[in-house]
Amino acid sequence: MPAGDRFDRYLLEGERRVLEFTYHWMYLTKPVALFAGSLIISAALVRVTDGATLAWVILVGALVWFGFPLLSAVENRAAVRLIITDNRVVFVEGWLARRYGMMPLTKITDLTIREPILGRILGYGTIIAESAGQDQALTRIRYLPDPLTAWHTISDLLYVQGAGRPGYRRPVIDAPFPGPEPTTPSPR
Repeated sequence: MPAGDRFDRYLLEGERRVLEFTYHWMYLTKPVALFAGSLIISAALVRVTDGATLAWVILVGALVWFGFPLLSAVENRAAVRLIITDNRVVFVEGWLARRYGMMPLTKITDLTIREPILGRILGYGTIIAESAGQDQALTRIRYLPDPLTAWHTISDLLYVQGAGRPGYRRPVIDAPFPGPEPTTPSPR
């Protein structure tokens, strides 16, 4: 993302944005299907009843009833960001009413990906970040595009670079593991 976008205010001083996601387009399939279904059924009702007033009221009511969730989903998809930084995972949701979630990378104890069959085909899934202790604000994020990239990025930040230490890389050690010498099995 370009520097100076509206999500920069959720980053701490000196924090580096590593990866950023919004919901996959599959997030919109349910509201679109409900809106289209209500439109088709209501239009068929108007046609069958030869344009009766009650049929038109049902058509307009259905468009409003199913159109509001569709507009809300479109708006929410544009306002959602999952930002993975070098220190934490930040989740921002909502345009008018906002919800923020944050989990330090050092608190993540388990990272799970769930990809349904359709998700594997279309490239989305759910990522579940667990931490020790109570339930966190950021445990389950659905409709995440390319969840394997997020999993690899978080794993790299945790186990290769070291969470909380920007620029740190695990040293390459040429010497064998420093421990007791292996013993030879007895000939018995």
